[in-house]
Amino acid sequence: MFRWQAQRRPRPRPATQEEPMTTIPETDAITQLPERFQARIEGRVQHRVGDGPLDDIPQGQEVQVDVALASMVVSWTSEGQPVTVTLAREEFMYYVDEGSIAILR
Repeated sequence: MFRWQAQRRPRPRPATQEEPMTTIPETDAITQLPERFQARIEGRVQHRVGDGPLDDIPQGQEVQVDVALASMVVSWTSEGQPVTVTLAREEFMYYVDEGSIAILR
């Protein structure tokens, strides 16, 4: 009998300018990240608006990230207006692994 197990990724390194991420009891079993945390966009991170073209999340932007079932919900404020986008979990972790997203806390 074959049992499928989620592949575990190493925990991403927090940004060097911030304190290391602490262990929080409510963490996502796959990514090992807290259910809600802060991050900074360090490189080119793109998302798709509906069926439209890809759009960039502004570099240097600090964002709040909420872990959803199969995606990461990324929120920030732009010109006083709230902006919320979703990235697939694997896509988000790809950006973390390549250094385009830095986990803060």
